[in-house]
Amino acid sequence: MLPLYDEAAPKTRPPFLTLGLILINVLVFLISFLSNNFETIIVNFGLIPERVLRGEAFFTFLTSMFLHGNLFHLISNMWFLWLFGDNLEYNLGSIRFCLFYFITGIIAALVHILTVSFSSVLLPVIGASGAISGVLGGYVILFPGNKIRALMFGYFRPYLLSVPAWFYASAWFFYQLINAGTPTSIAYTAHIGGFIAGIILAFVLKKNIKKKD
Repeated sequence: MLPLYDEAAPKTRPPFLTLGLILINVLVFLISFLSNNFETIIVNFGLIPERVLRGEAFFTFLTSMFLHGNLFHLISNMWFLWLFGDNLEYNLGSIRFCLFYFITGIIAALVHILTVSFSSVLLPVIGASGAISGVLGGYVILFPGNKIRALMFGYFRPYLLSVPAWFYASAWFFYQLINAGTPTSIAYTAHIGGFIAGIILAFVLKKNIKKKD
């Protein structure tokens, strides 16, 4: 299911941090992808599990979050961030949302490092997917009943569906689980780790915020 938009109430102020994160990701992609040293940038600033396990390049926990391998990778991540991030920012506030985003992204990377296969330990991991998985986890805790308008393909034709956020997130999480053990370039275990971290962190923060629509 491809999420198109959520049916939450309009926000009273723009999500400046969410927009800022999207802008930074786009600028970094343009600078890195259009340079003559794209592969070198990925190797130097992507998160390589073997290098981190040696106690090196801890800065890549952060830099890797802003790198993307291609345009589709960038657009899909930024779309999810825009769709779900504005609600969290509006309720948590920009500072707490910023901490939420980076904490879940770092935890997602740690889970990947601890679960990566020996054949992939030297491969750089890039992308904001881990942090955005955390955003989705936080969203489903704070807004479980919000309706997600999604596009689904079945029997060779598209369908538009409105499903509760808890249902969409559950389907998304199940998809990550069934693919986690398959050989692929996608870090599914990072998605799982970020999502669970987002759920836990949202539970902690939920006690200290007054939820808005």
